[in-house]
Amino acid sequence: MSVKKGARVIVETCMGINPNEKVLIITTPLFSNKAKILAEQAKRLGAKVKVMRVKDEEMKIEPPQHVEEEMKNSDVILATLPFSLIQIFLHTNARRAATDLGARVGGVPYIKYDITKEDIIEITELTERLAEILTKGNEAIIRTKKGTDVSLSIKGRISAPLRVMHVVSGAWGAVPDYAEAAIAPVEGTAQGTWIIDVFFEKVGAIKTPVKVEIEKGRAVKISGGKEAEKIKAIIQAADENANNIAELGIGTNHCLKLTTGTIGDKMMKGTAHLAIGKNINIGGNTYSNIHHDGVMKKVTIKIDGEEIIEEGKVLI
Repeated sequence: MSVKKGARVIVETCMGINPNEKVLIITTPLFSNKAKILAEQAKRLGAKVKVMRVKDEEMKIEPPQHVEEEMKNSDVILATLPFSLIQIFLHTNARRAATDLGARVGGVPYIKYDITKEDIIEITELTERLAEILTKGNEAIIRTKKGTDVSLSIKGRISAPLRVMHVVSGAWGAVPDYAEAAIAPVEGTAQGTWIIDVFFEKVGAIKTPVKVEIEKGRAVKISGGKEAEKIKAIIQAADENANNIAELGIGTNHCLKLTTGTIGDKMMKGTAHLAIGKNINIGGNTYSNIHHDGVMKKVTIKIDGEEIIEEGKVLI
């Protein structure tokens, strides 16, 4: 019953599925059971549900043509896929075309059995409050006791709130608990020292803190242990904008209590992350063929001199 309740929260609260809506569920063989549970709960709400099964390799760039066409004819799309494929799927042209037509899209890497409607509402409200503060702000300062001390301009930039509720036309994101308030710094303005002590995408858990020296919006020197060497290799293998400081993201999920050295850490309330590479998809002007987040815990953040987070405690 717990998994069914979790699925019910996804279809009813996160996605706001209504009677007679056309719901498309895209899934791979290993995730077909989750897709079945979601389909059952969507049907209980009176929706018209269609499940399409694909192979993992078919989702590594764009969905197959027949899936894309079905997406354009759907009111709600749930992609029940591995996390790595969800990240790709949510940034595809097919997703953009579907949401431009008004579809609501949710990536579902798992069904969280213990999340509630009240949790979803609380996460959403905090995400939106932080996004509003970031959008109105001019300068952000991010510090930690481990040594992070970075300043950057966010003047004129609009925050991208990654919500866990996608109930209005064209809304999209991962559910049920993938939430953050993100903003693209003005290119060339980030300065200071960034200590990554929790997680870095494509590297994993950080055991030896990584020191990143930032000048004029670029990561110019990276030092530490083997994790630092991996990050340097990622940048060197990419393109000329790979070392661009691309994002400030603030986690907003109170349900997560401990960091795990996985991508979920960047969603946890009290953590924050900077990213390197591309930011054109979150309101910036820079394209790169990479976008990777580096997570810090127990952050202190000031926006225009006002402290909004103190050592991981949200003050707003």
